[in-house]
Amino acid sequence: MTAPAAARPPRLVVFTDLDGTLLDARTYSAAPARGALARLAAAGVPVVFCSSKTAAEQRPLREEHGLTQVPYIVENGAAIIVPAAAGLALGEGGIAGADEGERVWALGRPFAEVKAGLRRAAAAAGVKATGYAELTVAEIAARTGLDLPAAARARQRDCSETLVDAWPEAEWTKLAAALAAEGLQAAHGGRFRTVTSVNVDKGRAVRWLAERYAATGPVVTAGLGDAANDASLLAAVDRPYLLAGRDGGWAEIGVPGVRKIAAAGPAGWSEAIAELLGET
Repeated sequence: MTAPAAARPPRLVVFTDLDGTLLDARTYSAAPARGALARLAAAGVPVVFCSSKTAAEQRPLREEHGLTQVPYIVENGAAIIVPAAAGLALGEGGIAGADEGERVWALGRPFAEVKAGLRRAAAAAGVKATGYAELTVAEIAARTGLDLPAAARARQRDCSETLVDAWPEAEWTKLAAALAAEGLQAAHGGRFRTVTSVNVDKGRAVRWLAERYAATGPVVTAGLGDAANDASLLAAVDRPYLLAGRDGGWAEIGVPGVRKIAAAGPAGWSEAIAELLGET
């Protein structure tokens, strides 16, 4: 006889940032985390990407790591994409995604509206904001270290824009006020800032998905991140892990109960997963 749902042990669901967390901040490689990913797969643990990366960027990463049946959160929480194979009860809503059987829930405003609001905000703040839309694929590759195909995918944005400007903090403060007047915000990641509508953050998207997983039975959620824009993700999970940054320190995120990992990138990710799986 099958045990009732309430008697089952909680299922672990992992939500993870990508750049600087699962992926090395310089090389974009997840090689040191492959063993941990394999152990999670063997245990039936879904690993949900939750990143500023676009859907176009995340799709090949999901294929590379065998995660094509798992939902993913793109553009800092601006959209959630759920494949049919995830087996979640989603109800009505969403639109068809690029892959067969996918449904997309957009939590943020479309790119054209974000870009227009950003343009007006930059003019009001008296700054010249440079987003990916103003750069060629080659220029994006040069600034990020991505190869040309990956840089082209980074430019395929649906609900956000990435700014590459290196201004003094006072300039960002002026732009933030002007963006707020347009109903927009700029979240600071490890390197650049991502502009979205104000109702968007990673935590909102994580909670939305966690509720759908919880409808299938009890769950325990874990989150891994490394930067300020991961604060809402880590605040939304049961077991938050903050990895060290490239400088060896930790971002100031103000999340109670966060577990700090001294290692950065995929090495730190593997350490956190080992702890989650009771291997340490």
